[in-house]
Amino acid sequence: MCVVGSLVLLCFAQGRAQGSVGSVEGEPLFLIWDEQGKYGFMDATGRVRIKPQYDGALPFTEGLAAVSSKGLWGFIDTTGRTVVPLTYRGVSPFSDGVADVTVTAASAPYPCGYIDHSGRYVIKPQNKFTCTDFKEGFAVVGVYDEQIGESLDGYINKSGELAIGGGYSRADNFSEGLARVNDFNETYFINREGETAINLKGYAGTDTLSDEYEPSGSFSEGLAEVGITVFSSYGYSRFGFVDKRGKVVFKLPERMRAEGAFHDGRALVLLTKTEKVKVDLGDEVISQEVEVALYGYINSTGALSIPARFSEGEDFSDGVAVVRSGQPRPAFPRDLDGSAAADAFADRSGDWLCINRAGAVVIKKCGEPLSSDELTDKFPMFGEGFGKGFVGGLFFHKTRVGNKDLYAYMDKSGQQLWLQPHGPNVRPPRWWRENF
Repeated sequence: MCVVGSLVLLCFAQGRAQGSVGSVEGEPLFLIWDEQGKYGFMDATGRVRIKPQYDGALPFTEGLAAVSSKGLWGFIDTTGRTVVPLTYRGVSPFSDGVADVTVTAASAPYPCGYIDHSGRYVIKPQNKFTCTDFKEGFAVVGVYDEQIGESLDGYINKSGELAIGGGYSRADNFSEGLARVNDFNETYFINREGETAINLKGYAGTDTLSDEYEPSGSFSEGLAEVGITVFSSYGYSRFGFVDKRGKVVFKLPERMRAEGAFHDGRALVLLTKTEKVKVDLGDEVISQEVEVALYGYINSTGALSIPARFSEGEDFSDGVAVVRSGQPRPAFPRDLDGSAAADAFADRSGDWLCINRAGAVVIKKCGEPLSSDELTDKFPMFGEGFGKGFVGGLFFHKTRVGNKDLYAYMDKSGQQLWLQPHGPNVRPPRWWRENF
């Protein structure tokens, strides 16, 4: 749900990466803003198609984009025509044919419901549950359980009925017809009828010393990540991937862990190794062993199709992945916080590159992806791919101009098409937050 009020100017960031651009006659549109903090949209060539004029905006999804003026939200189409009047207190982008909207009430919590593309209510505003995105016909909602005094997860359908569950400690969105849930005892996949479809409990045997397998990710391109716990160890010791028949099709080697789901036939993995570094203690220099990490990519058979040679890496998107060259960094950086060993890695910088599925460099000077904290704080619902790689042909990234880090869009030739306004007359984001 889009946060309004004092954070209205951050609401442009709340959308979905996959399909998060609209189109004019097949051309995608991308969100931009001007020197005064007004939002509009450009096409993939950098041409402004809808001039900046809105106080807040969200990306296009399913041909519509949410925009706001004077604190109220509605939706426009790719020509800039208002399709749903600006009357709502808050909105989220369209997903699965509907968008959740929040209406004004005398006091919080404010009722939320769902509308279709015409603005007609599919589920009328209510306070029984908090609205979240629909995926594959269902939305995860919290249902208050009076016996335990807290909300448990379940799934509503587009009639607003609790169709599945209501007693899960955790429930993920449906993906490729299956959803990962936890019922306090175990984690497994359910189907659209709410039936257990894949349960890996006892997969490696039922005796006390057997390894324990459980789903640790959702399905993507027919495979889902599996975490493997070895007897007497804490947390996952190894990883693998399971198919929709419930068969673990491959396990990753020891010291390799999954870092992402499959996209474009590739999944990001991290390989750890031990490296000796020189540590300056002031009165002496010692050699210390540190676990460092290198990133690469596996294919759907588990083979390492792009060797682990990068110091950082992101998921593939639009056939391209953003990676960083340079020497490896600590695999567990928090373990080194405050220690002399951390200084040994201070100067390990590298260049950001863009590679294709074969691992060949296609852009030598690629933009810097946004950090996870940055995405959470400023772009909390923009979703998979945005700020991490190419979406709709463009890459929203950070670039250095003078002593400033600015946001920009880059195309697949490496050309910057749009740069965040940054001249002397531009008011800083803090000013907008404090005054509006």
